[in-house]
Amino acid sequence: MPNLQKTPYEPLKDLAPVSLIALAPFALVVNPNFPANSAREFVALVRANPDKYTFSSSGTGATAHLVSELFNSMAGLKARHVPYKGSAPALTDLMSGQIDYALETVASLSGHIKAGRLKALGVTSARRTAALPDLPPLAEAANIPGYDIGAWIGYAAPAGTPREVMTKLATEIHKAMQAPELREKYLTLGMDTASNTPEEMTAFLKREQERYGSIIRNANIKVEQ
Repeated sequence: MPNLQKTPYEPLKDLAPVSLIALAPFALVVNPNFPANSAREFVALVRANPDKYTFSSSGTGATAHLVSELFNSMAGLKARHVPYKGSAPALTDLMSGQIDYALETVASLSGHIKAGRLKALGVTSARRTAALPDLPPLAEAANIPGYDIGAWIGYAAPAGTPREVMTKLATEIHKAMQAPELREKYLTLGMDTASNTPEEMTAFLKREQERYGSIIRNANIKVEQ
């Protein structure tokens, strides 16, 4: 991530954004024995007990860490971050009760949620996700308006690609993402299909870079170079 580490390219200068193809929401999960059964109950409990509870991530500066920091900030929570080397060991400790909560991708959580190994309280996207349609957005369920974040996949071309080529690519991507079989394939991966125009993708990429930069600065996140 350019905001945390040096990269051999500058996304907004060296790439020509074409279109989104998928959105990958995260979900707030706790151990099944955690004493809160809704996002509002969770926020009230953690807010009332600063630094008592712990949250995990797949590593310092990972997307899950930044998604969690934004959630904590907007919800007014103070909790202790426990970074892991990957989401699998983090979720193992969450399921065993050593960690109190986490925000991880729906793709990595859905099996555990459906099996009852984790209790889910909401998703990080502004709308419900088809992968877990019963889960409400945290913006609504936890009363934190404007909370809308997650991972995404998109296409970009080399900088300087002719505008007509970019538009043609975006149009074809939009058509492809409407196909039921492709939507179903992404659904099995815990993602929702998406598409937009090169202009919209450029604006989206700029907003994402600015937003993650803000999260990193506000939480004073640093990683070893």
